Amino acid sequence: MDTSLERRVLEHLCRVYGLGLDEVRELYAIGRDTVGETMRRLDEALARDDWSEMADAAHMLKGTLFNMGLQELGDAARNLELAAKEGRLDEARGLHAELGLWLQEFRAPAADA
Repeated sequence: MDTSLERRVLEHLCRVYGLGLDEVRELYAIGRDTVGETMRRLDEALARDDWSEMADAAHMLKGTLFNMGLQELGDAARNLELAAKEGRLDEARGLHAELGLWLQEFRAPAADA
């Protein structure tokens, strides 16, 4: 992706909600933390082969990503949710790995924290 996820999300939140930069940064931090925690849930569900939990966590991730303006990543989370629900396990594993790569910056500790 051309720009960092943070920049894309901040621009989206400014445009959609018309808030100031401080407020938008606060919303971004909440979203970033939610994505990071949800990815940990997905990791744990995968380690346990808990496909129901994987579908639930992917559903939460999908909503968070859409709210942050990350449409293509939300679509990938939707595909993960459906693959887990429908027992397409190889596809679910692959989507989990892809999302993990795309969302790496959400797993790192915040520089301003």
